[in-house]
Amino acid sequence: MATVKEKTRRRDSLDSPPNMSSETPLRMLIFGSSSDVQISTSQSILGQDVFSRFEVNILATKKSSGVVQERKTTLINTPNLQDNRGLPDRIVQRELRKAVCCSCPGPHAVLLILDALHLTADTTDILKPVVHYFGEQVLKHILIVLYQKKNRRALSIEDEVKRNKSFREIAEKCGHNYLFFNEEMNQTHEGSQTQALFTKIDEMVSEHGVYSNMEFKDADKRIQIEERFIRKSMEKQIRQTMEMLEKKHSGEALVREMKNYEDKIQIECREKAELAVADKIGFTLRVVDYAVAVGKGAFVGALLGFAVGNEGMAIGAAIGAGLGGVLGGAVNAAWSYISSSFPDALRDST
Repeated sequence: MATVKEKTRRRDSLDSPPNMSSETPLRMLIFGSSSDVQISTSQSILGQDVFSRFEVNILATKKSSGVVQERKTTLINTPNLQDNRGLPDRIVQRELRKAVCCSCPGPHAVLLILDALHLTADTTDILKPVVHYFGEQVLKHILIVLYQKKNRRALSIEDEVKRNKSFREIAEKCGHNYLFFNEEMNQTHEGSQTQALFTKIDEMVSEHGVYSNMEFKDADKRIQIEERFIRKSMEKQIRQTMEMLEKKHSGEALVREMKNYEDKIQIECREKAELAVADKIGFTLRVVDYAVAVGKGAFVGALLGFAVGNEGMAIGAAIGAGLGGVLGGAVNAAWSYISSSFPDALRDST
């Protein structure tokens, strides 16, 4: 059993608060045994149509946000790898890069949504790509959600699931973090299932912190830089809109309208930055030579700092080692990154 000291050290290493309040926005990264359970559970949690009726197969990462039980909630649905086994690896990596960026600085929980009525022998296979792309540490942050659409035979279903060999295997790998989620009950009992989900996630965050690794940390830093560039390019538009609001409103109405506009701009800049950075990060941390990568990272960081000007110089050295890890341990990979980054940096500095 882990000691209190060990638990504290683990949380500190993730730069995460030990506890969460209802004010903390929730970020959930979602994988599923089928597109159908992902779609149904996501829409039940947010209480709105996240997907259109024509979207029956999740092929791309999709970020959806809303306020649920007075709590800001963001769901990041990844492509369903069970339904789309033939997806080329480059497409999978591209979409999972988006998932990383959309859930920065890291998800509070990774939801693994399974159909409680259809647990098959290959159910455990769904864990393989998750661990492959996000590392073994992600297992501590996975919450298995056993989805049921109708509220029937609830007790017998739970007993049956717990006897299922595949489920027992996957539950053991994930530290037995699981809960049953009944869509019909969630609707008729005012979000009771969603509340139970939030409570379980809060408990997991209190225990293990927010999930993060070098990829998330590097992506988050780069997203913040990209956000500033995007906002700077929109300065004229923002100023004109603010002036228009000042002419149309006054007093409390003006304060409210300006805050709403500022929130809108913030979200827009963030989402554009996430997509821009998603094209530049990679899943290479678990296969690089860190000693070599850190050395090259310092060189790459310095060059990037030079490319983007004084602001970039200030952070180039600071994040160089992290960039080196993400870029891999190869000179070719580093040079490829520099080549693709220089045009963007020069564009933004003009």
